[in-house]
Amino acid sequence: MLGVVAVLCAVGLACADTIPGVVVVKVGDTVGPSTVSSLNTPFTDGNGKVGFVGALADNQRFIWWDTGPVFFSNDALPDVLTGGEGSMGVSNTGNFNYSPSVNGNDAVYTKYGVLLQKGDPIPPLPGLFSSFNSRPAMLPNGTAYWVGGSTPTQGSSTSTNRHLFKCVDPSNPSSITRVLGGGDVIEGKTIKTSASNFDFWISDNDAHHIHVLDMDVTLNEHIYLDGGFVAQEGGPTGQGDNWSSFDIVGVNNSGNYIFTGDTDGAVATDEFVAYNGEIKVREGDTLDGHTLLSGYALRAASINNLDQVAHMWGSGTDEHLFFGYGPNLGDSVQLLQTGDLIDVNGDGIGDFQVTDFQASTVIGPGLSLAEDGWVYIETKMIPVGGGTEVEAIIGLLIPEPASGIALAVGMLLALRRRK
Repeated sequence: MLGVVAVLCAVGLACADTIPGVVVVKVGDTVGPSTVSSLNTPFTDGNGKVGFVGALADNQRFIWWDTGPVFFSNDALPDVLTGGEGSMGVSNTGNFNYSPSVNGNDAVYTKYGVLLQKGDPIPPLPGLFSSFNSRPAMLPNGTAYWVGGSTPTQGSSTSTNRHLFKCVDPSNPSSITRVLGGGDVIEGKTIKTSASNFDFWISDNDAHHIHVLDMDVTLNEHIYLDGGFVAQEGGPTGQGDNWSSFDIVGVNNSGNYIFTGDTDGAVATDEFVAYNGEIKVREGDTLDGHTLLSGYALRAASINNLDQVAHMWGSGTDEHLFFGYGPNLGDSVQLLQTGDLIDVNGDGIGDFQVTDFQASTVIGPGLSLAEDGWVYIETKMIPVGGGTEVEAIIGLLIPEPASGIALAVGMLLALRRRK
């Protein structure tokens, strides 16, 4: 099976380490009233349009959607918005959900304004007040999700419980509902009130919910899916070892799901990606000619509604982005690795060299894969011919293995149209 680079080289359109791509925006670019000083993990709406939170040199934050900014933090004045968590979400109409501080209060914020902030009464929890708000996400139809804390003391930052909240109408905070949280009982086990339970994903159609939950039992980490558990710390993987810890989760409109983590097996082979509860790729495997070396970790993973999966592995600045079909993830092809050149104008000549992937599992899945044939990631790059390393959001076309010359030519034509 040929990777996309091999396909392009076979028809003379690119050298072996040059990958077609686009730069969405990079540090130093002018955006609105200032220049970009930093960027965060990109996410996509239901049509594959990219969204993310960025920072400007004038200390503002901006929300990017598709081809440009749709919000600047100064748009909220006289409310003062500062900071902005890396996790966020965008809808198909350009609404967004992100987590800044509003007048000093940790909040979730959409184009309609404050949805919930520290000190606010929590509509579905009478007598309790918001203590923090984190890990915002948004579905294509504009429904907002996030994790938040509750406290009986208004204005306190000390949480007595944590919850997953949902709001189907972000213009109306009274429509906020509680999905689950500490104290809930699932299969006879209670969710810990002290656990943050930050790692979750909701399918685009709002029909499926996957979550890493800490339960009040000795082997506490569980993978929750649609009302029950599909994996538990200490449970057998079916490959001779046991689940040990869980990290990234994702689920699509059909209910097919992925999760990543470690097993209690040998250190050189314990990191894994599972599809529908079955380990499909693990540390030590060879994908598209590249061995997942001992010490590699999952930096990012995402599943789309076509059961396609993007998964990023690496250690330090030795990083690799792969793409495959969920049931056959072992046949994944490599899209990009550190050291590759990115051709941004379709002439087959590299314009930037990738030096680092910036994905962080701490703030979400690290990437968001849609169905439009593109994947977006945050990277660091150096201009070919010399220059300063810059942080950037880049887009890569996803190959269909074995589509041959037609794919190679089509990729370059698509890049030219996109420019």
